[in-house]
Amino acid sequence: MRLLREQASLYARLEHFALRQRRLVRDEDSGPLLSLLADRQRLSAELTQVARRLAPVRAEWPTYREGLSESQRAEAEGLLRDASTSLRRVIEGDEQDARLLAIRKQTVSQELRATHAVGGAISAYGAKATAAGSRRLDEST
Repeated sequence: MRLLREQASLYARLEHFALRQRRLVRDEDSGPLLSLLADRQRLSAELTQVARRLAPVRAEWPTYREGLSESQRAEAEGLLRDASTSLRRVIEGDEQDARLLAIRKQTVSQELRATHAVGGAISAYGAKATAAGSRRLDEST
């Protein structure tokens, strides 16, 4: 039961991090976002360790479940449900963040192409103006 509680707690923390991440992505606040992503990575490592320790329980869940009292069974099922719900919310939020970041990437790419085109036009105009100025100097001598 202790591992199930720990797992549910870690997933709840992960969900909290995902909500903070969503705000930082929306606000385009990259400094704190990078720090938060590092925290999420550490939390994911903790979840992986808990999952490894829970593997034998999962493999024998029906047998393990039968050994629990009714209240323990209800608690275990609630913890599993809470962990699953938190994970689903994290995945949905991360998918939303990925879509938003993809849109921003596309927008920046379009802006860079437009800036490059404007820069090319300015350079071409400048080259023509310089050539015309040179011709005028030749004509006056």
